[in-house]
Amino acid sequence: MPTEKPQSPRRRVFACSFCRKPQIEVRALIAGPGVFICDQCVALCGPIVADVAARREGSQTPQRILPEATSSEQLMNILKGYNGTFESLGDSMQDVVDILRERNVSWAAIGETLGVTRQAAWKRFGKAPA
Repeated sequence: MPTEKPQSPRRRVFACSFCRKPQIEVRALIAGPGVFICDQCVALCGPIVADVAARREGSQTPQRILPEATSSEQLMNILKGYNGTFESLGDSMQDVVDILRERNVSWAAIGETLGVTRQAAWKRFGKAPA
């Protein structure tokens, strides 16, 4: 009777939630609750944050992150970036649940964390990893 070779855990490849570059194409990928940001996007954000802070110091009026002056092309690019966010978030949640299950965390505990029954958690995330 042949014995089955034990499966090694699948290699997860995460991507930046902003630019969508996979972790293998960036130097660092920082994880947050359901999102990731790469070192390149962090570098792009630094000057923006500094500019907003400088403008706020000169005015008591809060500045909008997306001012009305934003071009339609820029807004279309932002909208394009939002497309697929929920799918990406679902994939990230699936990865976290897969890791928890590999660590023998129960469906009851996962369900309780999500505010659903263990059956609902299993129905949503219980598919076999690819």
